[in-house]
Amino acid sequence: MTDNDHTVDTTQQSLTILDIVSSRGGARLRDIVEEVDVAKSTAHKHLTTLRENGFLVKRGERYHVGLKFLNYGERARSRWPGYPHIEEAVGALTERTEEECDFVAPDRGRIITIAESYHKWAKYGDSTAEGPSKEYRARMGSYYHMHATASGLAVLSTYPEPRVEEIIDRWGLPSRTEHTITTRAELSAELEAIRDRDYAVDNEGYTKGMRSVGKAVHGPDGGVIGALSVSGPTYRVDGMVLEQEIPNALRDVIADLEESLRATN
Repeated sequence: MTDNDHTVDTTQQSLTILDIVSSRGGARLRDIVEEVDVAKSTAHKHLTTLRENGFLVKRGERYHVGLKFLNYGERARSRWPGYPHIEEAVGALTERTEEECDFVAPDRGRIITIAESYHKWAKYGDSTAEGPSKEYRARMGSYYHMHATASGLAVLSTYPEPRVEEIIDRWGLPSRTEHTITTRAELSAELEAIRDRDYAVDNEGYTKGMRSVGKAVHGPDGGVIGALSVSGPTYRVDGMVLEQEIPNALRDVIADLEESLRATN
């Protein structure tokens, strides 16, 4: 057993191997042996078991994440509280704002995208000095640090201070751009400002050239189930669009969404 006496070493090793394969975009047997510090035979048994159960596939010498995770992911997403209504809300917000919109769910101190929509007129090119990079677009199933995104900040603003401190202790405040919040004092001040205005703004903290506006979504019991956000290039998400149009759209769509969640509870 591990130090906390609540997890199983062999299971933890398999999960660690999966994380390595995923983060590397594929890994060889010797990569696993070196990084996990286990015998070659042990690593091979883990990899073979995961492969035979569909969690890994092997192409040449490299192991990659298997499609079984897609099946599991779709099941997890479809069973998130009120997911059909969330999809409708993301679509409605996209049509109203004509920008990229998404819904994220909190997961162990980070957020993960579970619904996304791109307006048909929204076009995002390659990274330039004047515009956002390819990382601009939200990716289904992608994890994000809360402090660096509008949605994450919106969720954090609903948490009590001890919970916020726990998240910082676990995940830190890593910098992505020169505008990312990187100190506890900055974060505390920003969360207070978000509570005052009832929505969060990420001003190029995650991606240079991009602004996002996010607002938390509450379930029927009052607990936060995630956040909706609108993102776009700084030259479009500015002035009245940033200060009134997008916040008002978020308020309206979220009010409808929360009403639907209460009605189907």
